[in-house]
Amino acid sequence: AEGEAEGFVIAFDDVTDLVTAQRMAAWGDVARRIAHEIKNPLTPIQLSAGRIKRKFREAAGDEAEALDRMTDVIVRQTEDLRRIVDEFSKFARMPEPERTRLDLTQIVRDAVTLQEAAAETLTLEADLPDMPVPADLDQTMIGQALTNLIKNAGEAIESLYEKGAQPKGHQPRVLVEMTTRGAEAQISISDNGIGLPEDRSRLFEPYVTTREKGTGLGLPIVKKIIEEHGGSLILTDAEPLDGSGQIGARAEITLPIEAEVNKTGGLQVAE
Repeated sequence: AEGEAEGFVIAFDDVTDLVTAQRMAAWGDVARRIAHEIKNPLTPIQLSAGRIKRKFREAAGDEAEALDRMTDVIVRQTEDLRRIVDEFSKFARMPEPERTRLDLTQIVRDAVTLQEAAAETLTLEADLPDMPVPADLDQTMIGQALTNLIKNAGEAIESLYEKGAQPKGHQPRVLVEMTTRGAEAQISISDNGIGLPEDRSRLFEPYVTTREKGTGLGLPIVKKIIEEHGGSLILTDAEPLDGSGQIGARAEITLPIEAEVNKTGGLQVAE
């Protein structure tokens, strides 16, 4: 006014999602290159090690056991490389979900049952709806995501014990809960393990892991699966699950469902 500036308009844009998407796209390209360049030589390396062992073991004489150890190292290392490359391939070439109308409650229950069979030193509990929750899902992909998260929860407890940091009265527990609200289902997987790291900004970035044998691709793959289904995944601190006060990690999944809660509490499939 009258040749003088009266003020300023300042606009702020949150570009977090954009930067994250760019990083994920870059990692996808890296994953494709790694899968292509490394996977092809693994089979001939492994087969050659086997042939060396068979052909030269008798001629090695007293060194036969040393030959066995060295060729076994080659075989084990190629298997480890193959596992890492397979994880990269899954991340880079995640297929489109093949959705069918399924009961989400049953999918969660099956994932819990699968991990119950493998759980020897911890208590795995589930608090699930006693009614079907219909949703359009890819059963294999969602089952893979849930299994991975429950398995991670158990491994977080193992890490706590490996580091000798378990508090007095600690009882290893994993709790899986599921509720519905409107057209959404919330699934939470809580543990009383070692908890989340201080720097949580990169938890979903590929190849970021706190475990010695981890590839760092489990969580990015799970997050990608959930987002492909129109849902979301966040990681936060869990409420203590026993009297020890140990604060573990909590994975919270939100998924769209083709249902709504009626006044009597039952679920009706949406038209």
